[in-house]
Amino acid sequence: MTFLNHSDFIAAAAPAHDAIASIHNPKIQVQMAIPIAVAYMLPAGIKGMFCVVLLMGVFGGDSSHLHSWGSILVQDVLVPLRKKPFGTRQHIRALRLSIIGVAAFAFLFGSLFRQTEYILMWWAITGSVFMSGAGTVIIGGLYWKKGTSAGAWAAMITGSPLSVSGILVRFVYGEKFPLNGVWISFIATMSAIAIYVIVSLLSKKPDFDIDHMLHRGEHGWRWPFSGSEILSSLKRKLTWGTIIGFDENFSLGDKWIAGGLFGWSFLWFLVMAFGTIWNLAAPWPAQVWSTFWHIAGVGIHGIGIGCLVYLGRLARHA
Repeated sequence: MTFLNHSDFIAAAAPAHDAIASIHNPKIQVQMAIPIAVAYMLPAGIKGMFCVVLLMGVFGGDSSHLHSWGSILVQDVLVPLRKKPFGTRQHIRALRLSIIGVAAFAFLFGSLFRQTEYILMWWAITGSVFMSGAGTVIIGGLYWKKGTSAGAWAAMITGSPLSVSGILVRFVYGEKFPLNGVWISFIATMSAIAIYVIVSLLSKKPDFDIDHMLHRGEHGWRWPFSGSEILSSLKRKLTWGTIIGFDENFSLGDKWIAGGLFGWSFLWFLVMAFGTIWNLAAPWPAQVWSTFWHIAGVGIHGIGIGCLVYLGRLARHA
């Protein structure tokens, strides 16, 4: 951003501005501003090493995504529908074919589909293709005793097509369609939830024994102590160490690391709470926000690196 906007780099950034201006779609201009700026800013060699890092990230990310989506199709769709369980070789072959299918779809879709959405909107709507239905099924299945398999399938069949339809409509009509990716994702998710509840109730099946599935209640492990004994023990031993989770297995270095992580997270929680209240009462001007993010986004990382080195040495010698 400094390279594109600071007066010291007007001449060097001019080709980047020309390349960005040549993109007709304003949303794609915003999306491509940083990549184009980096392409003109970095020298040869450094740019190549940066591309290698990105390429390794693509390999690492894509491999986990291919395995995740391919195995979800087999484990959550094919296996429950089969009356006869897979043999070991059949199971591995099905997983391999499923992963190849996911890879082929990703390649063809990525080659043919034109991206015109802001990336966060795109993530919202594509994520909802799976999560609008699956999120409903996971939460409903774990926390609602009246959920049924029919309700789960109905939620999946509702959420995914609605999300895909939203993608197609946005692709055809663009800005003329009033709903963005987040709204489409929200509507698909709420529709999946409603269908899950309605179909599950209409199924009229006996309530599912969630306690048995989660090993709770009469199906769980029995404490050898009464509730009052446990409560009094907790009251006597309630310290910062017990809150953080220290036990007899923690060395001094472990305690410093765990305590530091807890303290760091709690500090930023306080910053968030205090900053929210302050901004509700008297919103900060842009200059204050600029200073805040200069400290929080740049300066704090230097302190974090120092703490990391120190705690690492402490843990090694503990």
